[in-house]
Amino acid sequence: MSSSTFLRRSVLMMIAIAVATGLTVYLLNTWFNGTFLPSIGISQPLGNAFGSILVVVASFFGVRVVSLAFFRDQAFGQGQKLEDLSHLRDRNEQVIREIAKELRSVPAFSAVLRKQLGSVVEQTEEAANSIGARLQTIDTVVERLNTFVADRSNESAELVHDSEVRIQNNQKLIARMQEYIEFRIREAREDQASVAQVVKEARSLESLTRLIKDIADQTNLLALNAAIEAARAGEAGRGFAVVADEVRKLSSETEKAVLSINQGIQGVANTIETQLEEKLNSSDLGEERKALNQFADQLAELGRSYEDILRTQSSAMDTVRQSSEELASMFMDALASVQFQDVTRQQIEHTSDAIIKLDQHLAALAERLEQSDNPSFSYTPLAEHLDEIYSHYVMDQQRNTHDEAIGRSSSARGANSKIELF
Repeated sequence: MSSSTFLRRSVLMMIAIAVATGLTVYLLNTWFNGTFLPSIGISQPLGNAFGSILVVVASFFGVRVVSLAFFRDQAFGQGQKLEDLSHLRDRNEQVIREIAKELRSVPAFSAVLRKQLGSVVEQTEEAANSIGARLQTIDTVVERLNTFVADRSNESAELVHDSEVRIQNNQKLIARMQEYIEFRIREAREDQASVAQVVKEARSLESLTRLIKDIADQTNLLALNAAIEAARAGEAGRGFAVVADEVRKLSSETEKAVLSINQGIQGVANTIETQLEEKLNSSDLGEERKALNQFADQLAELGRSYEDILRTQSSAMDTVRQSSEELASMFMDALASVQFQDVTRQQIEHTSDAIIKLDQHLAALAERLEQSDNPSFSYTPLAEHLDEIYSHYVMDQQRNTHDEAIGRSSSARGANSKIELF
């Protein structure tokens, strides 16, 4: 039933009771004052007061009787509703007590969450410290590697310089060797020409031996003729025959000597020609030149290979040095990245503080439910707690996340945000 219906019924009931009461007083007033009061020995003022009490009592019970007669209850048809409201109030009070009890148990739940967050902070901080210590150790190793690479690079540079000097000396040596090869070739050709000239002059002595042999033959023939003429002369020519015989013997010995000399000259010429034939052979000179040139080429190739090795070593050392420097830079970046723990720790600490404020707010709400009839009870709205939490942020990421969560534009927060550097 609506309040207007209840009001209308109440007004009609009061009018009906008032009319009935007025008619009763009007009709019974003479009898009440003239007969009833004197019969019981009560004065008129006291009787009027007593009558007023009776009228009020009768009106009260009359209202109840009329309500029962017309609406089947004593509350103008509102009895069931009042009973329902009474049950609803009892249930609400029970629910309020249950909610207050649950709200008071939220801090224990939040304590578990804070403890877990604290454990996460400890574990991540311990892991970050361990990673930082290991990175510091690795950085020390990398620093030693950088020092080693720098030292080896300097040594390699000195070695390259010394090697370049040695290569230049080798190139000069190769040039001198090539000059020596040309000199040896010219000298061998000159030796060949000189030996050929000696052999030629030795063989030219054969004409002299032939001339001496011819003279010896002529002398022998002359001696023979002289012996013949001495025989013709008889006793007078005997001395001349002896001289002719000696001359013939001398000619014979001369011929033998000439033959021996000729054989000796031929033997010497043949020996010189035979002994120096291989040495003075043009093909052998060509082989010697080829061998010396190959040796010079091998030395030159060895020098070029050594230069390639030095360039490769220098390039490798440069690559190692550059990689070492990049590795050191990467380790420094990694070491700086390990400071994420500071960011995580502050975010978790702020979240833990927010949970504490939420616990306090829930406790205030529980107390407000229990003191619902206390109009002077007050508490801080949750929106103000959020603004206080927002004011304690130290990173833009926290503010952006907060703004996204409540659907607020990041530009609306103002430009006076604090920034903490790690």
